[in-house]
Amino acid sequence: MLCNEKFNAVFIPDLDPYTEKTKLAEIMGLHRNTIGKWHKWAKMIVLDYKAEAEKTSLMSRYQCWVIGEIYRLSLLLKRKQMICLHLRDNRPDYNILKFKQIYKDYSI
Repeated sequence: MLCNEKFNAVFIPDLDPYTEKTKLAEIMGLHRNTIGKWHKWAKMIVLDYKAEAEKTSLMSRYQCWVIGEIYRLSLLLKRKQMICLHLRDNRPDYNILKFKQIYKDYSI
């Protein structure tokens, strides 16, 4: 995993099974529009994320995890193009199976 583990280690287990984007933004200390922007990127690139996004307007723990990963990427790569390329080139690192491997005791 990239950057610091604080977001995932502290917040993913504490999240409700489904979270509003506004609440996630508050937890992460980001603007809701940033979460919305990253949500759109993930829907375009990460197939499992897109499938989850079609179920409900709320975000699952898995989706929050992906957003946390995009946050880490944004700290390292800075530019949208680089972040999206990384997501595209490393899709298996952001699928539901990977999430389940990391968070065995938590529902998606």
